Amino acid sequence: MNWFVRTAPNAKRQPQLEDWQQALLAGDWHNALQMEQGRMPATLRERLTTPSHTAEQDTGMALLLGRVQALQRHARQAIEQVEGTFAEIAARSSEQLSFLTQTRSNLGNSSRSAEQLRTEMDLELSGTQAFFSAEFAELAGSLNERSESSRRVIDAIDHIGRTVQLLSINAAIEAAHAGEQGRGFAVVAQEIRELAQSTQENAQQAYTQIDLTPVSAQLETLLQDADARLELLGQRVSESLQTLHRQLDHMADHLNQIEANNKVMAAGVALGEAADQHLLARNNWSLDLLHDLHSLHRDIPTDQRPQALQRLLAEEKLFTGAQHDRLAEIRQRGELRIAIEPHFKGLSFRQQAGEPLQGMDAELARAFARWLGVKCQFVEYPWDRCLQLLEAGSRRREAEVDLVWSALPPMPDYDQVAFSDPYVFLPYVLAKRAGDNSIQRLDDLQGKVLGCIDDPAALEVLEQAGLRWESNRHTPGGRVELANLLAYNDQSLIHDCLADGTVDAFAVDLPIYHWACNGNNSPWAGQLEIIPGNLSSELWFYCAAVANHPSNLGLLRAINQFIADFTPSQDYRQLVERWQGKVYSAQRWQFQPGIHDLKSLEASR
Repeated sequence: MNWFVRTAPNAKRQPQLEDWQQALLAGDWHNALQMEQGRMPATLRERLTTPSHTAEQDTGMALLLGRVQALQRHARQAIEQVEGTFAEIAARSSEQLSFLTQTRSNLGNSSRSAEQLRTEMDLELSGTQAFFSAEFAELAGSLNERSESSRRVIDAIDHIGRTVQLLSINAAIEAAHAGEQGRGFAVVAQEIRELAQSTQENAQQAYTQIDLTPVSAQLETLLQDADARLELLGQRVSESLQTLHRQLDHMADHLNQIEANNKVMAAGVALGEAADQHLLARNNWSLDLLHDLHSLHRDIPTDQRPQALQRLLAEEKLFTGAQHDRLAEIRQRGELRIAIEPHFKGLSFRQQAGEPLQGMDAELARAFARWLGVKCQFVEYPWDRCLQLLEAGSRRREAEVDLVWSALPPMPDYDQVAFSDPYVFLPYVLAKRAGDNSIQRLDDLQGKVLGCIDDPAALEVLEQAGLRWESNRHTPGGRVELANLLAYNDQSLIHDCLADGTVDAFAVDLPIYHWACNGNNSPWAGQLEIIPGNLSSELWFYCAAVANHPSNLGLLRAINQFIADFTPSQDYRQLVERWQGKVYSAQRWQFQPGIHDLKSLEASR
């Protein structure tokens, strides 16, 4: 509940009220008159110094000024929300610039690597081409030489053939002339023998010259060299491509981070816009009320001012009667107005538009209205601003609510609120995407984005656990540095932001995620899971809340009595088990110092 928000240092603040204005808003009119030194409007000074005003008018004026003070307090809270949100956006923007710079550097490195790869491939291919050209030229020369030798041998064999042919002719002639005399044949025979021997020698030489075994071996060596060179070239290309892939992976990582940052900044802008709209509405209301007060004293005659003041009080739904009893008023009108967050899955939500609210809080609130014997009317409002409806309605001329029943863990310093006894106990848990084994405990959140509900109690638990983010980065005791903490005040986003990767994990009250993770009709069933355990040292508990005013004493007593009557019942156990999984109990619970409850409300009466 955002009644106070840690803000970034050096954040711009809104102009402060002057000292006399602060005293006037606090109801200290005498000091305001002493301090104003001519700065107070004359009509207002006249009104304050006129002795004829009645006690009822004083009370009415105090109520109206209290309303203005409450509206300004609500506006200040919205401003602090915006400041905190924009501090986170500023941090993300700085990261974004860093990632863009790194991505630009990676692109430059990739371009240079690609150019280097192209140059190396050109050189390697040119060298390989020159190598093969030289080797094949040498091989061609060797083949030509072998071919020429073979031609000479073949020519010699051809010459021998011709000679043998002539000798055979001569032998035939000699045979014809000699008759029985064969002396010439001996010579011819000798020549033929020599010729045959020469033919054999030349044939052997031709075989040797024609044998291409050395050329084949040379070619095989050439092919082996070619394989080695091509393999080396492939290795260099592979190494260069691996370098490019690494750089592209780095760029992809940075682009993923940039996308995640864009989601975070978009969510932050949405949160800031919602707070800004609330700030504008509250500020306009307070300005209109101040204008009416000023007109009342400037334009209306003194004798008519009491009636005009009563009309203004009626418009603001404010009561001046000292004996006002809200419980009696509720029973008289037959209706109980309860502020509740309509997007708390498991607590107060709808599965389809137009359906009644369902969930643990919605059903318990209806049970209390039935116990009182009145109708239950839910006033649906953002959770972090529900308590503001105890002081003023959601818009001007709308009455404040009777109570808030919407996942309220009581916190100190809520001076405007009194809390009931606890109606349910629960752990504060960590949720993650199903199957994400990188997150098992808080320590695994180092450098990651964590989401949570914008609740001071949640922020305090996370800080005490040693988590640090932008607004508490320098607080001592940190052990886990988050990339960012996104504190959501739009409860319709707190499940999708984890499912779609806007955040890496979500710290949350168990019932808000139990149905989302396990419900039969949950759109997130199977996508999200809860890590067992409790992030807090003790069980949390929820309470109902009323305005810290004596008129609510009877109502708060009734709430506590209902809780005492209903929590031991079987209906209560079944209800809690349905929406939370199990019933937790804490026998020795107690409020922290500074929390207003029934006892403090009784003591103030």
